[in-house]
Amino acid sequence: MRRGLSRTALLLAALPLLGGALPAQAASSQFDAADSWTLSAFSTMAAPTPALQALSDQWTDVCGPELLSRIDMDRTLEQLRFLTEEIGPRVAASPQEAEAAEFLAQELREAGYEVEIQEFPRTQVVTEIDILTPTDLTFHAATGRIRETPATEYPLQTPEGGLTGRVVDCGAGTCPAEASGHIALLTQGDAPAEQVIARASEAGAVAAILHGSDWRRHMAAVDPGDSAIPFVTVNLDAAEAIRAAGEVEINLRVTRFDTSRNVIATRPVEGRPDAPVVVFSAHFDTVEKAPGASDNGSGTAGLLELARIFADVPTEVELRFAAVGSEEVGLVGARYYVSQLSEAERARIVANFNTDMIATAGEEQTALFVNTLDGDNLVSRSARIARDILGYPEDLLMAPFQRGASDHVAFYEGGIPAANFIWRNPENAELEPWYHHPRDTMEHISRERYHTALRIVLLASLQVVCEDAPLLQEAMAGSR
Repeated sequence: MRRGLSRTALLLAALPLLGGALPAQAASSQFDAADSWTLSAFSTMAAPTPALQALSDQWTDVCGPELLSRIDMDRTLEQLRFLTEEIGPRVAASPQEAEAAEFLAQELREAGYEVEIQEFPRTQVVTEIDILTPTDLTFHAATGRIRETPATEYPLQTPEGGLTGRVVDCGAGTCPAEASGHIALLTQGDAPAEQVIARASEAGAVAAILHGSDWRRHMAAVDPGDSAIPFVTVNLDAAEAIRAAGEVEINLRVTRFDTSRNVIATRPVEGRPDAPVVVFSAHFDTVEKAPGASDNGSGTAGLLELARIFADVPTEVELRFAAVGSEEVGLVGARYYVSQLSEAERARIVANFNTDMIATAGEEQTALFVNTLDGDNLVSRSARIARDILGYPEDLLMAPFQRGASDHVAFYEGGIPAANFIWRNPENAELEPWYHHPRDTMEHISRERYHTALRIVLLASLQVVCEDAPLLQEAMAGSR
């Protein structure tokens, strides 16, 4: 082990590994030629901060910048391709999400980690409505209002082939007798949904389609609680299309998945059950029909690569890699994971590094945001230090930026310093144009941006993971 190198000597020794201002054409696809990195002149950097100076004393030849050379982009992109193209959309609690969980668990076991697949109840409902006559239209409802109670408490799922029947327009009133045996189209109005559905059920309808007067965007399958018939909500456009078709016959299918999963990989510190913990996290589920290359296959494959790099690095910190499910329906997997931690275990966790959408090729998404909910914390500070050491321009990194909308929220709620790394538009924080879309494919992945994000996250985490790391000591002293 080497200690006590001066900062200048350390940076000069590491220069071949640290070169890296992001090229202007960084939005290029993963299919571009090899990365073209221009070496930065460290002489242009600002005077060293106390944290930067301290780093020169804590890095070693086994836990330091040399680890950056281990990042294998070919391997990472292949794992991303498998998630995106071989498994495809990974809707919360679906068989595809379960398949992805098994893949991740296997990869992490092979890397040498103790792995647990943590199952939790999550009822995810996916609805599809086909208008069979007189036209051919299909409406898809990606997600629904969710209950965490066991699925046996309510009969929501339709038969395997769906329910086929004529649609009877009941408006906001009482359904006519002719609705018996058919599917009721309902306007909610001012009455609670439960009352409107009850009227359709009493009239003998076998299912119902419900909409409100101003629902232009919302469309979902809904937990019917004590209702005896399955029903869905649709937006106003879909309801008007069904009405305009006149005498219509539809096929209504509601599919329910009941169990979601987290994959938790742990490398404890031998003989130190009370060792501090650093958690890396990323969600691996997607929205309906989105292959999820960027959101969030990129963060998930990046998580696997970080785990592989750290697998044989000696540290005095317990490392955990949490690939969580059901993020897209309310951060459910991450919240479940944190909820299962004891108070003592939560107190041991000094930082959470969350990666979500870290490889977009979006033309305008040129800044890597470090989103927090508590302002500047240990993770955002470590990210800025990593940016400076790597020689990236200041405006490459927006750290910190106050925003939730990913799994770091669950750790923040648990009292843990946390941040999410994500590419956004620096002018308005907008995401890529194929966000939550079937076009979220490998075609829109930037190898260079991916590499940049992984380098920053890795180097930032070293300031908390390496033995005697100054930011780790700060956290253990109670200043997070």
